[in-house]
Amino acid sequence: MTLRRNPFPPCLLERLFDNEPKVESEVWDKYHFDSRAMRAVVQRNIAELLNTANFEERLDENRHREIFSSTLNYGISPLIGGYAASHSWNDLEIKIRNALLRFEPRLIADSIVIVPSGEVLSPVHHGIINFDIYGLIDWHPQPVDLAIKARYDIETDRAGLS
Repeated sequence: MTLRRNPFPPCLLERLFDNEPKVESEVWDKYHFDSRAMRAVVQRNIAELLNTANFEERLDENRHREIFSSTLNYGISPLIGGYAASHSWNDLEIKIRNALLRFEPRLIADSIVIVPSGEVLSPVHHGIINFDIYGLIDWHPQPVDLAIKARYDIETDRAGLS
């Protein structure tokens, strides 16, 4: 059985990069992926998203409404050193969910589930937050499942996925 290859536009950040600046046109099937390749692309984008610090906390949502969802605000708010004292799991979940909704349009919004791998009341263990991201990638003829185990190090502000 051959896997179906569907065209799918790149995410917002991918559109800004040009890996071949001297080539004037794109190959027609550059964004035609099978389901496995699409899952890998989405996972890579989520890793980049979690490892990029935005400046959302310094913006006024009413004054800067369009900046909130632009690539200028790509990523999540940094949590370096202050997570345990000033944030709850719900805060982190909301930050991750909002970033996924804004910058990973290939995920079906209602399917996104983000859960801590440890205690909900105290998910930080030795400066590491372990959590899982589940969702469905919009794909035809049927959605593709996505399950990611993630680690966020609040001291280095880096995330790792597996």
